[in-house]
Amino acid sequence: MYRCEMCKELVPPGTPSHRVVVETREKHYPYRPDLYAIKGKKEKKADPGGVGREIVREVIACPRCADKA
Repeated sequence: MYRCEMCKELVPPGTPSHRVVVETREKHYPYRPDLYAIKGKKEKKADPGGVGREIVREVIACPRCADKA
């Protein structure tokens, strides 16, 4: 039994909950030299970094609200 954070209704026991992402942000990952070891060699490979998305906030929702989101 839990309370849906979207519709604020009390959900009956046995009802599955769903995590719904409600806010994300852009994330910049830096270049990292010599991060990955190459198997069987002494040299290392660099991680190029890049841009991605990161979860800022998520809520627990009932199946009905999760379908709407």
